[in-house]
Amino acid sequence: MILSSKNICILHFTFLNAIVYKLLTNPTVVSGHGFVFILGRAMRLPDAEFKEDDPAVGVIAILLLYLGISDLATILAPNPRFLEVAVPFRLMLAFTVSGFAYVAPESNIAISNSLVFALSFVEVVLQFWLFVTLREERRGQPQPQGPPE
Repeated sequence: MILSSKNICILHFTFLNAIVYKLLTNPTVVSGHGFVFILGRAMRLPDAEFKEDDPAVGVIAILLLYLGISDLATILAPNPRFLEVAVPFRLMLAFTVSGFAYVAPESNIAISNSLVFALSFVEVVLQFWLFVTLREERRGQPQPQGPPE
């Protein structure tokens, strides 16, 4: 195990807050980032383009901020049972969004673009990593014994 589940949550929280900050200050930095560009071209997705004062950027930033705040709650008060329940749902949602972004017709540019795919792809990777780490941590803990006979 390279990182603990708490460290992965800190990494995820930091990543999301960095994306939120960049989306609110200069969204073209995020949409034109090399990783987003290369991943979008590899998957043959159109580029995400933001106009000046685009209200969609604010909505995206707020949604990512809410997701980050839920990680902050698990960082401050570690609750492995919450993560064991939440991570599979987050993983399923991120996988669904990335799959839909890939197979959606190009007429639906709001979902089928390189930025949505790249963010959901990174989310799939981080959530899967967290899921595997949680399973390893649970396996390493001593199992509760039954009642004494």
